Amino acid sequence: MTSKWFFFSAASLSAVVAVAVTRDVDNSLLKSHTDALQKAPSISIAFTVNRLGSEIQDEKLVISKPGLVRWETPAKIVIANGTTISEVDRKSNSYTETDQTPESLKAVFGDDVIWAWSAMVDAQFTKPITDAKTGASRNVKGAAVKELTTARKDRLVTLYIDNKLGFARGVTFESESGGQKVTNVVLASEIEVGKEPLMASSTAFTLPAGAKKMEKAAGLTFASVRPILQASCGCHMGGPKGGLSLSSYANVMKGGRSGPAVNPGNADESILIQVITGQRAPKMPPNGAVPTDKLATLKQWINDGAKE
Repeated sequence: MTSKWFFFSAASLSAVVAVAVTRDVDNSLLKSHTDALQKAPSISIAFTVNRLGSEIQDEKLVISKPGLVRWETPAKIVIANGTTISEVDRKSNSYTETDQTPESLKAVFGDDVIWAWSAMVDAQFTKPITDAKTGASRNVKGAAVKELTTARKDRLVTLYIDNKLGFARGVTFESESGGQKVTNVVLASEIEVGKEPLMASSTAFTLPAGAKKMEKAAGLTFASVRPILQASCGCHMGGPKGGLSLSSYANVMKGGRSGPAVNPGNADESILIQVITGQRAPKMPPNGAVPTDKLATLKQWINDGAKE
């Protein structure tokens, strides 16, 4: 697959992002996608994520009314059971918990990989969308689909709306890796729409056997995580290296050539976490890895708002 999945030119994409509207976007395909998902009692989706130039990975997403979610990736499992959101590190089989609120559930779907399907549990799904354009018809994995490119702030995601299901069976979007644009293609291989909502007690929303809870420390600040950065990212604790210094809170917020090192409230979308986990090049530290418990503390600090 190549970037041919995008059907807008660079100029027209910029124009879409620049659009500012004060009303709901009027697009029949977007309405079909939103309505079909909001009417579904539950869905189960097996899909692949192809970050062009990287290894293809298999993921799975289960969503059920009202607000139950299980998202499995090779590295983690995220479970929302209606009252609590748990994130399981698959390597260590340990997990952290946070209270489930509309805001924390929305943060789970902040990743463009699964954002399109959040319409099922987010009544405000279309609110951040500033423009939507219907594109060409095509065949994806044997299914007839129509392209729908959406713009929200500086984010562009092309959805592939399944003609029979009425909602997306895949998306394409761009992200940055090592200062370069990378095309990401997400395509469902299996989609099952349930006739009834699932129970919160079902196995889909329970933790893996033997998973150990990592207690959530209270009041993490930059002072709490600075020793972790010093031990694992020492090269960046003095003057800027590669344009990035982590020596102070202000420098972390400023970031380097690719922008701020952290995205307060969303660890998975933070460059610092992405380079530590190898999701973004170059992986840091280049030799070795940040201990699992220290990584969990860094992620918690960011998810809690990256307080100074």
